[in-house]
Amino acid sequence: MFGQIDFDLFEAIYTTRSMRRLRSDPVPPALIVKVIEAATMGPSGSNRQPWFFVVVRDPETKSFVAERYRKAWERYFTPRAREIVASEPQSQQGRILRSARYLAEHLAETPVLIFCCVKKYNDPARKGQPMMNALFPAIQNLCLSARAYGLGTSITQLHAMHAREIDERLGVPAEYANLALIPMGYPMGRWARPERKPALEVTYWERWGNRASAAPEL
Repeated sequence: MFGQIDFDLFEAIYTTRSMRRLRSDPVPPALIVKVIEAATMGPSGSNRQPWFFVVVRDPETKSFVAERYRKAWERYFTPRAREIVASEPQSQQGRILRSARYLAEHLAETPVLIFCCVKKYNDPARKGQPMMNALFPAIQNLCLSARAYGLGTSITQLHAMHAREIDERLGVPAEYANLALIPMGYPMGRWARPERKPALEVTYWERWGNRASAAPEL
């Protein structure tokens, strides 16, 4: 239906930033399946594929989630954060907080909410712990493929403050952890390279702390 995408991988990697301001336009179901299919191509130990994705488009369920997400945001949005938004709205942190606040205020209008769930370990040493090392590569694949189709995403875990109520509403079984929420839709803003530290600033050579003078030129 959507055909092949002629899209450079590195362009996707370098410009897939968090897009929290999303239009309410519906996303075709087949396109949702395509990005989830890309997520399932992520690696997992012993190819367990311990993930499930709960796609929510129903307005009542979105409102239910949004109400609780808003409460979680109000707890997260501390007086210091409010001060930053008021006094430094154009700073990097100010812009992030303003876009996060927008998402909290408009989550119910987002066309697609994708809850990313992963199985918990059952062995005695790790019993009850989620298989996070498998889920987050899948989530990154989902976000990159969404970018290729012109869809904006962000990754949030604020819904976990109301995990019991939300999991009950969604029917998530106890042996799975609902670790991440990805709001997805067509973005209002533009794609751009996010602010990141230079690679050499976060790289040591041969051992911790060694910034070799002969480091390769980038």
